[in-house]
Amino acid sequence: MSIRITIGKNQIKQDASDSSSFLKNLYASRDLLIQGDCNVKVIKNEGFVHALFLGNVIGRNQENGCMLALHERENSFDHYIVENSMETCVSNLEGRYVLIKISNVNDVEISCDSCGQMDLYYQEIDNGAIFSTDLSLLPFSRERVGLDQIAMAHSLYIYGFRPAKRQTLYSGVKRLGVGESVSWRNGQLGFDQIPYKLLSANPEYGDQELRKYSQILLDAVEKRSSAEGNVVYLSSGWDSTAILAYLVKIHGPSKVNAIIGRMNYSERRGVINQFELDRAKVFADYYGVKLDIVEYDYWQRGPEFLEEMRPLFRSHMFSGMSAYLWDDLARHVSKYHKGKSVFCGEISDGVHNFGFTQYATILNHLDLGFREYADKMGVYLFGPTFLRALQSGDYKKDIVYNTLKGGVEETCFDKAEKNTSGCMKQLMSSMFLRDKRLPLWSVKNANIFTVDGGAYYSEVMENMYIKELAENATPESLYACYQRLYNSFHWQGGTVSSLAVTANKYGFEINMPFYDSRIHSFLAQMPESWGRGLELRPTKYPLKWTLENCIDYPIHLQKGPHSYLYDIDPDFSHAGEFIYQSSFTPFMKETLKSRNYEGYLSSEIFNLDYYNQIVTNYLEGKEVSSEKTDLSTLIFLSLTSWYGSENA
Repeated sequence: MSIRITIGKNQIKQDASDSSSFLKNLYASRDLLIQGDCNVKVIKNEGFVHALFLGNVIGRNQENGCMLALHERENSFDHYIVENSMETCVSNLEGRYVLIKISNVNDVEISCDSCGQMDLYYQEIDNGAIFSTDLSLLPFSRERVGLDQIAMAHSLYIYGFRPAKRQTLYSGVKRLGVGESVSWRNGQLGFDQIPYKLLSANPEYGDQELRKYSQILLDAVEKRSSAEGNVVYLSSGWDSTAILAYLVKIHGPSKVNAIIGRMNYSERRGVINQFELDRAKVFADYYGVKLDIVEYDYWQRGPEFLEEMRPLFRSHMFSGMSAYLWDDLARHVSKYHKGKSVFCGEISDGVHNFGFTQYATILNHLDLGFREYADKMGVYLFGPTFLRALQSGDYKKDIVYNTLKGGVEETCFDKAEKNTSGCMKQLMSSMFLRDKRLPLWSVKNANIFTVDGGAYYSEVMENMYIKELAENATPESLYACYQRLYNSFHWQGGTVSSLAVTANKYGFEINMPFYDSRIHSFLAQMPESWGRGLELRPTKYPLKWTLENCIDYPIHLQKGPHSYLYDIDPDFSHAGEFIYQSSFTPFMKETLKSRNYEGYLSSEIFNLDYYNQIVTNYLEGKEVSSEKTDLSTLIFLSLTSWYGSENA
């Protein structure tokens, strides 16, 4: 799925002479050249090209809150695109896509879906620009380029291992932001923000809203499903098993399959997700569906696929383990389940409870009931009640805050601002710009940065993503702010965005019902008392209520350890097993021997002495627990590499 839009006469001349491109010319004028592969839909009206579309559409949202089923290959879709503005299209069309609208011969407007699920990279050159769906289609890749140190910092510091939405690893190369559109009119390039509304939490939510949520979820799954067959990436958690339950309800067990990976990174640990494998098998048996098990056997295999995967991963800046796992699942689906709709429960944790839903807030306790309540404690610290405590200064006496802070010295925390917008900015920064999600957690705790480097990273990222949002938000719209920022941070990180890219690689779409805008609107307004505060309702309250009251779902099976070995051994680390004990380990060590990171990490931003020390420990075979995360992110980035590096 590829498209490239070249704007400006000089750039068009250069692109026209590029015989290496595999893309076909789809539209050409004096100032505009649009090229794409067979997946690009060209929309004509009265013989003239009015728009081009790449991606998929699930439906069209209506004013009454319902979604009308719609498909991008239907004539009704063409009419809708031609007759409506870019703002209307992006606001109402549900899906993952890039949309290009041509108003005059040389005038164009470009945008992506409202959540920014699909990336559009761009490089401004002279008086024009080039936009593309992957980095390899930009001209900068043909020569050595500069690196964006702040984007590099984010990739090495924050889980997801990828720059935030509007950035790339490269200076001078950007991505369209969430809800951003670009236009070329009268020879001028312009960028605009499609208007959005921050919804406020509704304290009056009750039984009627619970039933509304259950209907939205049912419709979100149904509209993405197929009578020909459906496949679920089954993790055995609440989200994927909920999708499984609904698919069986809608289509029956004969039209549903499940697939899961068996994770084996090292000989010393063996299978590390046996808990979820066992539960997934029980759920599959309960619903009478076949369960496929794909081997993630990275103890004995893996590096041989690196050269095959690296070009795709580099062109989207993917590093980390997730992209490898998703690629293995997608490969299996393409081989055994062609033509079926494929589902995944990703992003549910974030949209329901901002990630505090995996029993992971406190790991060193065996009681999962307490660990779930610890998740509630975590999200409470990012809610409106704690926001008021921050502003008044009472947060210092908050028992929950002090409990989760544990024994960390006070010097590791920033001082709270006095005004509401300042406190909201600090909460948003603590949520998205820190490696530990705890209010006021200071970037000074990060060993990878110099003192000035960490402060500069925070300043740049806050100004780019958070400052304006915090200034325009209210305590009641705080949850909506987190939800919007998730689109620029975790959901576009390599752990989530690589799902769709690996699926597209094998010729299919991945369906994530929890991306549904109706679910997002509902949960943006969900009050603190619905599983986000200290009351006794569970995390993901509306989802769990739905499963218990509206559908055949075996609640009793969601008992015992959640997924991985860390559920019984808090010292276990996925990254640790991967970098120290997997089949990739010798290759990783060889990659770091040259210490080429010294050539691309600025000593003004990064603490290179620290990096050199942890690399020395690694090469000498020392496994230091406190270094695993920083070491693994450095290794993952080095394995994928970047354009202009020695591996490119």
